[in-house]
Amino acid sequence: MIDQGFLQRETFNDLRDLISRRHLDHATIVIGPEEPLLSAYKRMHMYSVSQLPVMEDDRIVGIIDESDLLLAVYDDQDRFQNPVNTAMVTRLELIEPDAGINDLLPIFAKDHVAIIMDGERFLGLITRSDLLNFMRRKIK
Repeated sequence: MIDQGFLQRETFNDLRDLISRRHLDHATIVIGPEEPLLSAYKRMHMYSVSQLPVMEDDRIVGIIDESDLLLAVYDDQDRFQNPVNTAMVTRLELIEPDAGINDLLPIFAKDHVAIIMDGERFLGLITRSDLLNFMRRKIK
């Protein structure tokens, strides 16, 4: 509802305003590294997201997206029982909230998502769709 402009929320005038599911609001859909890949698939499907931050305690340790999941299970469906940490990516595209929107473009060009961090604290993800929705909301 926020991305459609129906709900208002606090603004910061930085990249935090582009995050559609803020972690501090408990809105981010996450998964743990020891959970099975099947749980990641179900969560992505249920919440209509194509990637999940992998969280251990309150720390981001990886990310898993549909491509990672597909590559992990395509030739052996029994691998859906393997833990997420066997397929997640640990090389993360971290960016501070005070970075510019232009700093997102090289991340998106690599088909990655931007992981917004305030120091060590995970704030949320920004996807290409989040940026498009933000730009659309700016149209009067």
